[in-house]
Amino acid sequence: MNDLYLWSAIIGCTFLLVQFVLQILGLGDGEGPAVDADTSTDALPDASDPAHGTAGNIFFGLLSLKALVAFVGIFGLTGLSLEEDSVSPFLRLGLATLAGVVAMFAVAWMMRALNALGSSGTVVLSNALGQEASTYLTIPASGTGRGKVTIELQGRTMELPAVTDGPAIPTGARVRVVALLPPETLKVERA
Repeated sequence: MNDLYLWSAIIGCTFLLVQFVLQILGLGDGEGPAVDADTSTDALPDASDPAHGTAGNIFFGLLSLKALVAFVGIFGLTGLSLEEDSVSPFLRLGLATLAGVVAMFAVAWMMRALNALGSSGTVVLSNALGQEASTYLTIPASGTGRGKVTIELQGRTMELPAVTDGPAIPTGARVRVVALLPPETLKVERA
């Protein structure tokens, strides 16, 4: 039984060290190959969305390489540390397994929490609909040209081209976004 604990500790800690070095060098997260950027995930639920935090997602989070490495390493280290004490082999196995399961759950929870912090950073222009903005450059009347507005979207202040169907809107006027026009142009009216 001592060999089981020793090899578990060696294998778990070695994989943990390899994952750590790969993270430091920026060579990946140790979870396998990266997903191609062109792959569409529109049909997949967002794992960071609490509405989709199903038992299946939690189960597969527990089966990640990091969580399994944590289980194996902590299982081995706990078993080895209890070897010196006068603990029965069955109690030592139970405590080592419990410690490994706790470590596995802790790592899965931490990775889930870290993934929830991620953001694509992509501004979605449809979020501008109904928002107020300030005219930065005069917007010509009746769609005869483009002006610019300053608008705050998703925590960013952006300058975007704008048109209007009504009379010209001078610099500094408050406007409301009523539609989106290609390419990345806002249709506005006075607020």
